[in-house]
Amino acid sequence: MRPYLELLRLPGILRITAAQLAARVPLGMLSLAILLHVEMQAGSYAVAGGVVALVSLGKAVVVPVTSRLTAHFGVSRTLVVAAAVNAAAMVALVAAPPALPLLLGLGLLIGGSEPPLMPVVRALYPRLVPQERVPVLFALDVTAQELIWIMGPVVAAGLAATASPGSVLIACAVITLAGTLWFVASPQVRGFRPPVNPLAFGRSLLHGTVALAMVASFLLMASFMSLEVGIIARFDGAELFAGIALAAASAGSLVGGIALGHRRMAVPGLAAALGVVALGTGLAGVADAFPLLLLAMFLSGVGFAPALAAMYSMVSAVVAGSAATEVFGWLTTAALVGAAAGTALGGVLSDVHGPAGAYLAAAILAVAAAASPGVARLAGPVSGLSPSTGKAA
Repeated sequence: MRPYLELLRLPGILRITAAQLAARVPLGMLSLAILLHVEMQAGSYAVAGGVVALVSLGKAVVVPVTSRLTAHFGVSRTLVVAAAVNAAAMVALVAAPPALPLLLGLGLLIGGSEPPLMPVVRALYPRLVPQERVPVLFALDVTAQELIWIMGPVVAAGLAATASPGSVLIACAVITLAGTLWFVASPQVRGFRPPVNPLAFGRSLLHGTVALAMVASFLLMASFMSLEVGIIARFDGAELFAGIALAAASAGSLVGGIALGHRRMAVPGLAAALGVVALGTGLAGVADAFPLLLLAMFLSGVGFAPALAAMYSMVSAVVAGSAATEVFGWLTTAALVGAAAGTALGGVLSDVHGPAGAYLAAAILAVAAAASPGVARLAGPVSGLSPSTGKAA
């Protein structure tokens, strides 16, 4: 814990970390809130699922664009405008009649207007601390964000049960706007305007380290979401056990992030962290007893936060400041697309082969993620960006 405590003593770090996490709390609540609200209004889980899917699609398509726009319009202006539109779209969904085109359109708008906080924050971090402490700051970020995914669904379900699903969406709108305003009020953020990226849109992806991080992120999220579907299918009708099993993975990620995330890890360290995820994922698929499943899920989580922290640190070290926000936007897109692909694949395989099908897909994807750093090293360097200038190398 000492590296984290020392980091939080630096000026502005605690405020910025707390503000951006607060603004991102709705990420752990939104999907469940939309699913419950739209199903209640439209009387169809298919419609509700379609709206949630379009939220993810909107995020995946637009985040790299809005991340790049921060250099042209400024971080504060871009974030506040996006947060205002995002909050308004959530409120509109609460008030909207159950007309399918309108519901789907609002879902797309909610996803597409999400403030690009994660790309901005991860581009800002290297400017706030000495280079040797950047991995610790990334580790703190990815470890703390596990709290969003642990507490978000619980808060959303509780508020929906005691009030209404619509009230959860209203709460998400208020938290998004208030948290974003708190974040941009920080002195370090007010003075932060990323330089304009001289490269064509998407050109930054040709850097070998960026490509590796995107592939690994895609495979990691696809694996986890397929595993989640398998867990839910296994405990069909006993959702409490499924929730406990998934919480065990988040607990493992918290522990792994605190214990290992702050260590500087190159490609071998990333491969090792992803290997731990693969091992835990494989064991989860063959664990018959519930206590053994919890141990396997915990183990799968132990490598999760360190792997993400390693990816972000590696990318930050090689990508120029002018490309950083766009690149981290693309990493967000890779994770979102991976999550959607893993959910879809796990669902299809669970229908055909039962939970074992989703478990097998999760294990294969996790092994592929663990192998990706080694494959990247064998493939050799990929033409990309000069770390110092951001120009094509």
